[in-house]
Amino acid sequence: MRYFFLFWCVLILSFPLFSQNKSNAVDSAFQVLKNTPNSTKKVDTLIALYKLSIKQKKINKRILEDALAISQRIFYIKGIGICYDRKGINARYEQDYSNSITNHKRALSYLKQTTDTLLIVKCLNNLGVTYRKVNLEKEAFNHYFEALNLSEKIKNKRSQSIALHGIGNVFIDSEQYDKALYYLRKAILLEKEMNNIKGQEYGYANLGEVFTEKQVYDSAYFYIDKALEIAIKNPRKEGVAIKYTLLGKLYQKKGDYKKSNEFYFKSIPQLEKFENTRYLSKSYLNIGINELYLHQFKEAKRNIDIGLKKAKQINSKENILLGFKTLTDYYSKTNQFEKALNAQKQVLVFRDSIINEASLKSFISTEISYESSKKDTKIQSLAKAKNKSEQEASSNFWLFITSVVIGVTSVLILFLLRRNKILELDQKNTEIKNYLLQIKKLKTSHQQNPSFSKKELKEFQLSKREIEVLKHISNGLSNAQIAEKMFVSNNTIKTHISHIYTKLDVKNRVQAVQKISA
Repeated sequence: MRYFFLFWCVLILSFPLFSQNKSNAVDSAFQVLKNTPNSTKKVDTLIALYKLSIKQKKINKRILEDALAISQRIFYIKGIGICYDRKGINARYEQDYSNSITNHKRALSYLKQTTDTLLIVKCLNNLGVTYRKVNLEKEAFNHYFEALNLSEKIKNKRSQSIALHGIGNVFIDSEQYDKALYYLRKAILLEKEMNNIKGQEYGYANLGEVFTEKQVYDSAYFYIDKALEIAIKNPRKEGVAIKYTLLGKLYQKKGDYKKSNEFYFKSIPQLEKFENTRYLSKSYLNIGINELYLHQFKEAKRNIDIGLKKAKQINSKENILLGFKTLTDYYSKTNQFEKALNAQKQVLVFRDSIINEASLKSFISTEISYESSKKDTKIQSLAKAKNKSEQEASSNFWLFITSVVIGVTSVLILFLLRRNKILELDQKNTEIKNYLLQIKKLKTSHQQNPSFSKKELKEFQLSKREIEVLKHISNGLSNAQIAEKMFVSNNTIKTHISHIYTKLDVKNRVQAVQKISA
């Protein structure tokens, strides 16, 4: 069956066998699958099992690696593409954006050889997300826009909305807020059509951020509040906390630093609960910034240190830079100029290290991409050769089947034709026998009626020659025999017979003899 493996895995996961937890159930299903023959169905099932491990928050990357290895072994192009796309997502979550881009690019090169447009669109959107993370807005925009065009062609609203949100965020990053509004509003309309609450929450939050940057604070508050309302009604991890950080940013922009801190402090418990260190670091740093404006220097230093420490834990470049900049402001405002200078040096050193690291990663990424492309090209060429071989084998098989069908059909037609010929011959023989029988009866009847010639001569106005011919006909003689007896040609006999038929108003010999015998 087509989904045999998947069905079996789901069946295994459905039973609390030996009190296994969900993670063990996934591992058990994985072990079962490992012992099955390699096939495209096995790869699809492994990918489905990997996604299940993600939902259960017990990610098992070995499943994905096995799916990729098998796909490469059997030249399953679609499977290779899906696996590399998932690896790209994993790398992005780990903030390894260089590898993320490399894997997504490899995925795209494979997926574009398939007919699955939706998978291509998803990969393009994923590439757009990662390019945004490394501030490559142009590349992000190009991939989002390609995804948008393809998703519109296949009429997939979900993919359209993702692309539109992505394009809107690209314009936010490049501070083109009016263009951002255009695409974000289109995305919101699609989210409403699909009744996608999560998408609406995300869209309203983005709109609020745009209006905050445009300093249209009433509109900003309206949209962030709508996003917050949805987040409260539909709790999803740290969704509520993130909306609090947006409100904190809004009031910070307005200069209401006390109100801003109220919202930043509100965000902290949920961010800690769900271990969102990046947002947590940023909240502490912004609290420190607000406290500097409020001249609460002691509290500011404490929160800046906490925020910077957390930023370093996850190596968040953006937050580390913000931390050192904020420290520079703190030391400047507290007249600790030497420390301010050192902090500023850290800003410059760290900024340079980011640039150098980006260059190095770019070089390594290019090298990896080059080596990967050679490997991918080889796999793709082998896959094409395999497909061609399979197509030729399939073509030869169907050619053989067609030949057999044509052969059998030909034999059957010949048999039917021969049978029809035999039936036709049987019918002709029967007609001849009947004809001869009628001639014999007429001959007997004529012998019993000696006045035949005179009767016909008077009644039908036949000539003597015609009467003589008619007598020979009634005796069953052929045209040649009659011509021989009468010492004339066949054509003459045919002429006489034609006249006889006309005068007697008949069409053949039997009718003629019957008529004169009546």
